[in-house]
Amino acid sequence: MKTVKLKPLFVAIMSGFLAQNAVAEEIRVDDGANDGEYERIVVTGSRLARAGADTTAPVTVVTAEELAITGSMNLNEMLATLPQFQGIEASTNAYNPANAGLSTVELRDLGAIRTLVLLDGHRPTQTLNSSNLLVTDLNNIPATLVDRVEILTGGASAVYGSDAVAGVVNIILKKDYEGVELNVYGSTTEQGDGEQTGVTLTTGLSFDDSKGNVVASFDYSKESEIRYSDRPGSRSETGYYTNKLDPKANKEGIPNLITLNNIGWVDYNIPVDRPTIWLPDSDYSYYQFGREDDGSLAPGYLSATDEELYGYYRQSKVTNPYMYSSVGPVQFVVPDEKYSAYVSASYDFDNSLRLSGNVQYSKVTAKQRIDPEFMYSTWVDTANAPFTVPQEVLDVVAEHNDGSSWIKVPYTFQQIGDRIKENEREYLSASLTLEGDISDDWYWDAYVSSGTTNKDSTSFNNIDTTRLYRYETVGVCEETNSCPEFNPFMPLSDELQDYVRLDPFTDTTSSFQHTASANVNGTVFELPAGPLQVGFGAEFRQEGFKVEPSDVKLSGLNRGNTIAPQDVDRDIIEGYVEVNIPVIADVAFAESVDIEAALRMANYSHSGTNDSWKFGVNWAINDEVRVRSVYAKAVRAPQLTELFAPESKVKFKFDDPCDVDQIQHGDDPALRAANCQALGVPADFESEMRITGEVAGSTKGNEDLTPEIAHTLTAGVVYTSSMLDNLVVSLDYFDIEIEDVITRVGASTTVKRCVDSTTINNPFCSQVTRKADGNISYVNDTYVNNANMKRKGIDFQVNYDWDLDGGANIDLTLYGTYAIHSSFKDANDSEAHNYVGVRGVPEWKSSFITSYANEGFKATWQVNYVSSTKYSRTATQETHDNPIMPSSILHNTRLAYDFTDSVRAYVGVTNVFDQDWIGTVGASTGSTTYPIRGRGYNAGINIQF
Repeated sequence: MKTVKLKPLFVAIMSGFLAQNAVAEEIRVDDGANDGEYERIVVTGSRLARAGADTTAPVTVVTAEELAITGSMNLNEMLATLPQFQGIEASTNAYNPANAGLSTVELRDLGAIRTLVLLDGHRPTQTLNSSNLLVTDLNNIPATLVDRVEILTGGASAVYGSDAVAGVVNIILKKDYEGVELNVYGSTTEQGDGEQTGVTLTTGLSFDDSKGNVVASFDYSKESEIRYSDRPGSRSETGYYTNKLDPKANKEGIPNLITLNNIGWVDYNIPVDRPTIWLPDSDYSYYQFGREDDGSLAPGYLSATDEELYGYYRQSKVTNPYMYSSVGPVQFVVPDEKYSAYVSASYDFDNSLRLSGNVQYSKVTAKQRIDPEFMYSTWVDTANAPFTVPQEVLDVVAEHNDGSSWIKVPYTFQQIGDRIKENEREYLSASLTLEGDISDDWYWDAYVSSGTTNKDSTSFNNIDTTRLYRYETVGVCEETNSCPEFNPFMPLSDELQDYVRLDPFTDTTSSFQHTASANVNGTVFELPAGPLQVGFGAEFRQEGFKVEPSDVKLSGLNRGNTIAPQDVDRDIIEGYVEVNIPVIADVAFAESVDIEAALRMANYSHSGTNDSWKFGVNWAINDEVRVRSVYAKAVRAPQLTELFAPESKVKFKFDDPCDVDQIQHGDDPALRAANCQALGVPADFESEMRITGEVAGSTKGNEDLTPEIAHTLTAGVVYTSSMLDNLVVSLDYFDIEIEDVITRVGASTTVKRCVDSTTINNPFCSQVTRKADGNISYVNDTYVNNANMKRKGIDFQVNYDWDLDGGANIDLTLYGTYAIHSSFKDANDSEAHNYVGVRGVPEWKSSFITSYANEGFKATWQVNYVSSTKYSRTATQETHDNPIMPSSILHNTRLAYDFTDSVRAYVGVTNVFDQDWIGTVGASTGSTTYPIRGRGYNAGINIQF
């Protein structure tokens, strides 16, 4: 392969510069045969082959060693601590079994679908999430194979196409390996749960005088579960509830909402041996029975009155020990098991041709469990019930129910078992690249790839709700008059369990992606300031997916929820041109000034033609200071599901925002109350969803969607010190604005935005149907181009590599982000509220890593900091008893030692000081910022043969 001579300046600063800036996607250094000559570099954010990595866009490079200090084997968890990424919120998927085993990343809190993930510079085949949106699953990439991760800020659609709106995450794998390497690793928490174990075997061989190389790697890992119940006070055991001292939220000096800890339910997750009834007497009391050894009811106790309970039948178990678990078996760490295999090969021909290819396979199995099936409180007339009412119940009703025979009976199907979803995901891809030189200054490459993903999602312990009507069994048993009795006060008979329990059923989704691309780039001619470089290319991509629901989901046997089959695909044809123009060189205050521009045209078979572009300036003032800036237009084309999702009938569960107890939870309670009144909802309205807990509705796609359009600006300065060798400091401003944002916010948010918008004349209210009495009867949940998103902030980075006497070295690296603006504005809203400083959007976020290395020993310490935030945008001491969420400072450490040239071992501690914020509302669910796992320990050994 031909080489390009680099300026002495580049040689002098390369080591420090690459540590914190645009490290190349591919860097091949000459072995010394041609002294002073270096291989060309292709940089993330550009397709031009060039001599240096000093491009216009800021690129952060994180090494595998820096990621490893997190102690995790999940690439998503490794990246989540970096300031550019939205951290992981465990509760997001804790009650979303369809996403079990799925791992995604998102930059700038703009959603995973607006972050383009690349694998060695190419799009990997994506998989479907629970919303049937295509996303890149990082679980398909073994963390032990990662060499580094390059993170590009800002729109990059002109270079990479659709989805590169927030930026690009380019994961670079290890290549050209020789020998055999074995990695064994494991981790656990101080409480002895959440164990991770894994082993990776990698082997590589060069042949034909090192012209060819073959690498094969096999990886296995396993992670055990952690349940919220293992961390008392977590998730829904901590929450805000209406202050009984100010139930109308109209008294000054008294917080409207107060914190409750150790919360339990009075009518949910009911054990088999504690049947419960609700008595509509003067106190609206709950009564809990016991269970004798022979199965009959035992006398019980009045467990709670209505006045004692907070919001929807909850109470602190400290105040009332008779409350049931509010977390049940729900996991915040879902157990999974992963297998993967990766084989790559390359060969350099004598005629400047290089052929390379790879095959990758992975299989991930995850098993998530949630609460058993249940029935909401159902009215029963004890004098005329469809089952035999035990005498103990009749006695309690006679004593406490003011002469009425009517009661409500909540029920949990504990004997059916926890609902379990087992997801098995498989990924298979193959690619082939042929590249070569046209001349000394022109290069070409051609790339083809094909990949598929498949997910089998099997459900266990669900019930056939078509065979139950309240507390009567119905259906096919009626034809033979053989329906088993359903008595909520007695253990379920085997006959009844067999009749209502659904056999395990499997829903299948699959996706595919086929790609062919070709690129040419080189020097057109020499300008006085340097070579004028041009690159151009074309890409064809076909992608699609198929949804194959089970008979249960097709027919709605479980709670009437249906999923329609889908089989959709599309073709994308793209072409681009990119140019780098050196304008000035070697003059005062301008050692070099380059202009970089690119234009891409893309045609989507269902979304028409759109364009994206970028324009950048790279100004090296002198050897130390460089200024860079890029202004770009980026796009995100509507996904196939957003366009063509078939209509599915579902039951939505949420709290009606017009309910009298929910009015004050709006950002502007007065506005919410006024809009509810304008919709005809009466004052002091108590929604029937308090009882039913759900409402009918549907979801579907929208074929009239148009692409999202983003305009992004990055502008920064890089300082490379001449006084302190290897000190590099960068400061980059980013400004991202996305228009025509495609949203399908969900039924709950649709209903909330209807009444929280400036007026009720908005796109959301038209999707909500209310009855004359104010109750919701139907919600249509679909996609619309309806919103605007903005993000502004400053990224800063410092890297100092300090060589000490005796061969020792200290390396200091600081990554940080200062957020200036973060907003989401519906098209009908007159104001875009800035959520910086509000829960989930901290003003400051940083990660500081320091390491000391000497003679085979290396010690590393990481400090992650997130600044404090408000619980909500309008939270004050008047609205919340604790409106400020605390700042988070977390420490990780790792010690490694090379016993020989071929044996290295390490031990590490995560969350060194065992920090947790359990008991603080919003910080008790388990997240990157506020972990509830506790202190963790990890260790591993690497052996090379």
